[in-house]
Amino acid sequence: MRKFLKIDYESEIRLSLLLLILFFVLINFGIAYLLNLSRNNWRKEHLDSLQGMSYSVSLLWQKSFSETEKDYEFKTLNLRWGLKKVEILNQKGEILYSSADRTDKDEHLSSFLPSTQFKALLLSGKSFFSEIYPGKDKQLYQSYFYFFRDKNTSSQLFVRVEKEVTSLGWIERITEYEGWIRATGILGIMLILFLLLKNILSPYRRMKAKAREEKILSPLAEQENVETVVEIFQKVIAELKEKERILKELYNQTDIRAKNLEKHNEYILRSINNGVIICDNQGQITGFNQAAQKLLGSSIKLNLNRHYREILGEKSSISMILDEVVSSNKVSTESEIEIKGGKGGKRYLMINNTLLRDESENIIGLVVVLTDLTELKKIQQEVAFKQRMASVGEISAGLAHELRNSMGALLGYSKMLKKGIKQDKALYAVVESIMDEALSLENLLKRFLDFSKTLEVKLMRFNLSDLIRDCIKTAEERRPDFKFYFKEEAKISHYTGDPLLLRQVFHNLFMNSLESVENDGEIQVKLENIEREGNNFIQVVIQDNGGGIPEENLGNIFNPFYTTKEKGIGLGLSMVKKIIDLHKGKIEVKSEPGKGTAFSIFLPLNLVKDQIKTSSGIEMFSTQV
Repeated sequence: MRKFLKIDYESEIRLSLLLLILFFVLINFGIAYLLNLSRNNWRKEHLDSLQGMSYSVSLLWQKSFSETEKDYEFKTLNLRWGLKKVEILNQKGEILYSSADRTDKDEHLSSFLPSTQFKALLLSGKSFFSEIYPGKDKQLYQSYFYFFRDKNTSSQLFVRVEKEVTSLGWIERITEYEGWIRATGILGIMLILFLLLKNILSPYRRMKAKAREEKILSPLAEQENVETVVEIFQKVIAELKEKERILKELYNQTDIRAKNLEKHNEYILRSINNGVIICDNQGQITGFNQAAQKLLGSSIKLNLNRHYREILGEKSSISMILDEVVSSNKVSTESEIEIKGGKGGKRYLMINNTLLRDESENIIGLVVVLTDLTELKKIQQEVAFKQRMASVGEISAGLAHELRNSMGALLGYSKMLKKGIKQDKALYAVVESIMDEALSLENLLKRFLDFSKTLEVKLMRFNLSDLIRDCIKTAEERRPDFKFYFKEEAKISHYTGDPLLLRQVFHNLFMNSLESVENDGEIQVKLENIEREGNNFIQVVIQDNGGGIPEENLGNIFNPFYTTKEKGIGLGLSMVKKIIDLHKGKIEVKSEPGKGTAFSIFLPLNLVKDQIKTSSGIEMFSTQV
């Protein structure tokens, strides 16, 4: 069209918009015409229906019905034809019959017709329509008054039928403002098209001016408006594609670097033995490693995107430490806590907390580093135990020697005194009691000396399974009412150690179990090979069903002179631990009051590989503590 009319691009746009305006104006007038046509047809149909209904009511009124039957028939017509009410009036306006409810009967005709005008219409003896008027329910209604002569009474009456015409009423109101609506619509369309014209041409003009400044237009594009747009778009698209290619390359490189960095960080977290938990500034967990999960135990399940209080517990010691760090904004803190480990044990953790900050020193998160101090604590306890043992040994040795000399003199004088007293004398029994107590004290001092003296471990090959069976047999002879169960998951027929000292270990442990169980005693012994901390061990578990050991006493049972027995001296388990330590082994205890106690002994299999010497066919060496 532009070439045919020989006009430029902008003129073509203006002409197109002008034709669009004419099109909308025609549509506007067409809608108005259809609206008036629909209104007239609807109104005519409505008026005709009211006239027909009124005529039917007049015929029904003149039939010979009782009052009850007439009322029933009229109300049936109301429902069938959708009328609000049917009334019979005389020319004075008096209502002879009404099908309305009690509330509607009080509604007077003067509420929608002036009284003088209404009376004049009634006296004229002609049928007429009322204007559309609102009802009490805020709906619109219209009434038709049909004049007829009652053939039964020869009186002139009117039938009034009332029907809801809300939709027709609104159409009537709309048509009253039809001209204003049509004019407003035309002005609105013109304004919208004007703004559309401005918005279409303004970017085009700015783009063309910018293209002239950049000198990217060809002579053909300067002459042809469309060619200008096409050429500009082609060059812009070419530049965008080139920049898109560059951006893709940069994105791929950045993505690869980010993935490599993420994997590198993941490898670092996975390789660290310490537990690491990372939280954002809201306390949500954003990362953790498997070491952290292992240190916290199976009872705590770490999950991403959940608050540390929800995972660790509101009142847990770790949550309280983290809350204090966050509230005080400390850069870093270090705390030591004690938590429950697996199978009822204890685990000691060192917690290092560090706040994460960005380049603007804003807090963006928190890093929690968990260090397992359990083994270190055990080593410290072992060192402290050995120091106590050494101190007790020195004190016991000196004290026992001094007391033993005195006890020797006391026993000598007691024997001399006994020889000079006849057996039937009362003093003879007193001297015997003194000698018995002195002998008991002598035996106690001998045990002190045995505990304090240096033990010599003589290693030799022996059958560990047979040694345990012998100890069980001795215990059965002491308590025949006990039941012993010996389970060998691995038969140890060749073990290198000191059989005499190990026999003392198992004998003491069996005696402890026998003393802790009153009735229905049962002792289970299990022997097996295990791997622990990268080394091979023989594990011997001795478990009874006695009263158990209170938790507060478990940390003291291996201390010298600690006992809860009335006649005990507290050296049995101390000696057991001393012998196990001499064999480079470990002993652990687990107990639950009311359910029993289990001692676990771990003896290394490779104890003498680098220390054993051969002499006369017997492998042995000596070690001292």
